[in-house]
Amino acid sequence: MLNELIDFVDSILPSVDPEAKDKAKAAISQFYKNGNCFELLLPKQLPSLSQGDIISEIPFSYFKEDGTQQIFKAKGMVISTSCHIDQKNLINIVPVLPLDFYRGNENGTRELKANRIFDYMYFPENILQDYFVDFSRVNTYSKNLIATGIESQKIKRLFSLSQIGFYLFIIKLTVFLMRKEDEGTMGKRSC
Repeated sequence: MLNELIDFVDSILPSVDPEAKDKAKAAISQFYKNGNCFELLLPKQLPSLSQGDIISEIPFSYFKEDGTQQIFKAKGMVISTSCHIDQKNLINIVPVLPLDFYRGNENGTRELKANRIFDYMYFPENILQDYFVDFSRVNTYSKNLIATGIESQKIKRLFSLSQIGFYLFIIKLTVFLMRKEDEGTMGKRSC
């Protein structure tokens, strides 16, 4: 899975240093050769709410084409940086949805599970193997609302990302939000 992700990122962000890419692939191959597997989640949560943490179900909202607001509950992943969580009053969270919410075909599901779809992140761990993160549905919450919910145990902190999970998260979020623009759009940006 991670070898495919490196190739995928290289195909959309071609400025990735080929030597760095090859070293990353070699390290991944060596890791697998030793019989290890990558854990994207830590066995227990970090001491405080952090970027990438997954929390229990909270309400999310979005607007349909006709302007009506839709509200649904889902697990959430904190995408605000940890220093933002500490210093700001708002937190950005995206939903972690059951796989059956994905509206693609079987090939699309394989692409989602290989982390090749820009909008989504998938965790192969048994605990979350039936879920995916949807970066396209960002919601903003009061930090106090989330912190109070955690303190009162109405909201539970479920998982924190391991270092490898955090790197995958950063790559996915960067590719989703900051990938290279198409040449036509870039041409229109020049003066």
